[in-house]
This record gives sequence, structure tokens and C-alpha cells, in this order.
Amino acid sequence: MVTSTNKIDPINDESKILAVLSYIPFLCFIPLFKSNINNFTKKHLKQGLLLLIIEVIALFFLIEIFSKIFWSFILFMCFGFAIIGILTALSGKEIKIPAIGTIFEKYDI
Repeated sequence: MVTSTNKIDPINDESKILAVLSYIPFLCFIPLFKSNINNFTKKHLKQGLLLLIIEVIALFFLIEIFSKIFWSFILFMCFGFAIIGILTALSGKEIKIPAIGTIFEKYDI
């Protein structure tokens, strides 16, 4: 069954799977290197890549006690946003993650 958020790009099961992979650390590179992804998958991919970047930075800075609390909070938020992204991708919808959803809209993949 094909559903769509717009009339141009149909959202099929492959698009949903690629969108879900976008939110899983390091598996997000699979849809990045796929040549024919639609706008639905691109939006999820952009957000997933930004989450990965934030997660890697957060893991790198988990050294001192004060930074541990801060970066643990950031990792928790990334995990929560990744779960929300996976659930909306599976339902065939698009969302903007608060504070970061608009950052990658400027860039084309």
C-alpha cells in the first residue's frame, strides 16, 4: 500500500525503511548512499544525520562530571527524538524535530 504526504513522491515501504534507518546511528549512511531517495526519506535522513553528529560530539565530551550531566541529557534527547522520528517514519508522516529540524532544510543531499 502506498501512502503519501504529497502527490509527487509516493511513500512506499522502502522509503519508510530508509527513513527509519536514518535515525539509527551509523546505519543512517545506508540511505545517504542510496541514489534514488524521495523527499520523505531525505527529510528524515537530514534530521538523523544531525542527531548522529550531536551523539558523536556528546559521546566525545562525556569525560568530566559537569559535562557528563549535560551531554547525558543531550544523548537522552537525541534518543527520544530518534524514537519519535522512527515512529513517524513508520506511519508515513514527516515531522520537524524541535530546534534541529530546520537546520538541514537548507542543504540538499
